[in-house]
Amino acid sequence: MLEPKDWTAIFEVFAKEPTLALGLAFQLTALKQSVQNGPEGILDALTGLDQAIEHLYPHTDFDRMGRCLYHLTIESTISGKQEDLITALKASLQWKRKRIIKTNRISKPKPQISLVKSVERPKVGKKRKVS
Repeated sequence: MLEPKDWTAIFEVFAKEPTLALGLAFQLTALKQSVQNGPEGILDALTGLDQAIEHLYPHTDFDRMGRCLYHLTIESTISGKQEDLITALKASLQWKRKRIIKTNRISKPKPQISLVKSVERPKVGKKRKVS
């Protein structure tokens, strides 16, 4: 886990966004409650964390760098040295990708943890036919 000073740095962005801070607090509470529910809840929490990690990807430099490399390649403006570096990186990461895919196939799909707090709806009974 992160040290308290690391959490402080991460959450600094919420200083001017109280609504987003509250939304994240709801999500962290849902994760905590899932973990407290035992093995089944832990699997749900892990699924929610995986989804959150995937949703954060487009907001990282990795997404922008990948897009840049893609355009360099399709526009044929990529240098031989850059292409060699990409090939070497791809080869070094290939075994990890296979392991991740294999691991994901083994796990059973679990219900998703919503990114928004759900609202309980009143239960409505079935209407009876009048004879």
